[in-house]
Amino acid sequence: MSEPQEAATGPPWLVPVIPTPRRELIAAGKASHRLDSELRSGRSVAPFRGIHVDAVFARSWLARLRAALATQGPDAAATMQTSAVLHRFRWLPDSWSALDATIHFAVAPSSKRRNRAGLKLYQRALAACDIVFVDGIPCLSATRTLVELARDGRTPALLVVQIIDGAIRDGRVTKAELFACLDRLAGERGITRARRLVERSREGVDSPQETAMRLTLEDSGISGLDVGIEICEEPYGDVLARGDLGIKLLLIWGEYDGFGPHSERRTFRSDRRGDRWLHRRGWHVMRFTDTDLARPVDTCREWQAAIGDAPARIRALDPRRSPEIAAAWRHLGFS
Repeated sequence: MSEPQEAATGPPWLVPVIPTPRRELIAAGKASHRLDSELRSGRSVAPFRGIHVDAVFARSWLARLRAALATQGPDAAATMQTSAVLHRFRWLPDSWSALDATIHFAVAPSSKRRNRAGLKLYQRALAACDIVFVDGIPCLSATRTLVELARDGRTPALLVVQIIDGAIRDGRVTKAELFACLDRLAGERGITRARRLVERSREGVDSPQETAMRLTLEDSGISGLDVGIEICEEPYGDVLARGDLGIKLLLIWGEYDGFGPHSERRTFRSDRRGDRWLHRRGWHVMRFTDTDLARPVDTCREWQAAIGDAPARIRALDPRRSPEIAAAWRHLGFS
């Protein structure tokens, strides 16, 4: 930290462009009364007590994070929501990167530093593999960040699973890596909750609403759901169609339609052609929107009805119409 902060101070008459502790500015020759004058004039600001930075360079979330880091010792690393924003995970709440968002740091278990306004500290024992640098800021790795979010009971379970689903989708982590981290932290506070949420995450999720729909159904007792269902051309394996979620061996195909993309004329027409194509291959297609998530009892009842109707519906289909019908026949013991 010392080299960039020394460079940031420059001559004693300049306002620092990198957040710098007051004591370091005074040690570099900056007069205390001049620091106070710059604050009063608005040329500089103090995002955190005792940390000064040029007002022009303080107008961003990252600048505020750097200012928070300047209040800490060399053992501090961004964690929780702060680390998630640094890693640019998908589907994060906008409030996590707001200019007034609380900054979260992990510090050594022996640290004597305390929380202050806008800054929250977590005492954590960290291994070397837990620390990475993003935008020059020390922070927890993608894997450890997700585990920390999952173990924290104040972060909603649905939001945690959505973020994990997005990170898996982007190849940022694997479930094996998450479980390995959980095993390393076995017995610590919140790890049982974290393990449960990691277990509920899935590969192949394309939107946070899909996760919300899946968890809603699972919480109602519906099991065996598949995500990212694909129909591939034989024998070359080209993907002909991809669905959000459903139950492959019961030929139930579910789609969550966000209003923006699915209300466009081309997408609207393509959806309907695709539904007819799926129907000819034996699939029961169900489309859902945000209003269905708002009435979970009715939505779950609709899924349960589709599952209950599936055996008789499939039995009435000719298995020669598609490989999917033939597979469903075999699964249900019809052939």
